[in-house]
Amino acid sequence: MLRFTEFGLFLVPFVLYVVWRIMGPRTPPWVMWLALTTVVALAGGAFWYGLSERIPAGDAYVPARIENGKIVPGHGAPTAQP
Repeated sequence: MLRFTEFGLFLVPFVLYVVWRIMGPRTPPWVMWLALTTVVALAGGAFWYGLSERIPAGDAYVPARIENGKIVPGHGAPTAQP
């Protein structure tokens, strides 16, 4: 999922340029506002998803593994304090 988000964020400037070139000065202002609102909403959603799915500071990442024939997804676990 992270690679999809990174790829999407990479493409945002190019998509905005293409939209800007297609729309040009003939485009009604409401279409420009709709496009801008959509981009802001998508960026906000990506930011929210990143914050909601993060591993808390100080936790160690435990990679995905197979237990009893079932896949246990990767997750964060508290580190042992010395």
